Parts: sequence; C-alpha cells; structure tokens
Amino acid sequence: MDRENAKLARYMRLNVWLTAAVLAALCLALVLVVPRVTAAVDRLTGTLSRLDAVLSEVNDLSDKADDTLAAATQALESATEAADNANRLVEDNSDAVAEAMEKFNSVDFEALNRAINDLADIVEPLAKVANLFN
Repeated sequence: MDRENAKLARYMRLNVWLTAAVLAALCLALVLVVPRVTAAVDRLTGTLSRLDAVLSEVNDLSDKADDTLAAATQALESATEAADNANRLVEDNSDAVAEAMEKFNSVDFEALNRAINDLADIVEPLAKVANLFN
C-alpha cells in the first residue's frame, strides 16, 4: 500500500506540475496574444472606419454623377428640340425661299439697267433747270 500511495503521490505531483505548466503557458499566451489581438482589432476598426468614409464619398460621387447625367440628358433633349425646331423652320420656309429666289431670278436686270439709265437721262435736264432757279 505504501507503494501505491507513493505512486499516487507521484502522479499527484506530476498532475500539479502539468497543471501549473499549462496554466503558465495559458498566462504567457494571454500576455503575448491579447495585445496583438487588440492591436489587430484596432487596425481593423481603423480600416473599417476609413472604408466607411470612402464608401460615403463614393456614394456622394454617385449622387453627383446621377445629377450630372440628368442635367446632361436634359441638355441633350433641349438641343434635340432646338435642332427639330430649326429643321421645321427650314422646311416651313424652304418654299418661300424658293419662291423668292424664283422671283429674283425672273428679274430682267438688263431692262432694269436701261430703265435706270433712261431715268438718269430725264432727271439730269430737270436738275439743270432746278439749279437755274436757285
């Protein structure tokens, strides 16, 4: 029995030493790992806050891009409407312009020049007579 008690005592001491070693290893791990985990969590929190700021800026830029696209679309619609109006004006007035050009082309410029010369011939003697009374 003494032998069994000695064996039991020996196992008990071994158990105590192993428990103490495990406890020391656990404390050492906590001392070494916890600061690293805390630092990693802090870096992750900082990264996430910067990511949140970047996402906020991207969202703002997206809103501005939507507004700009809406304004560009409206400007394009206005330009298209103006071009349509100009085309309609040209189409509406093309007949009048063609008629005016036809009338202009039908003018006999030689006869007009002769009439102007004849008028000048008539006015010249009248001007001389009028100068006599002055």
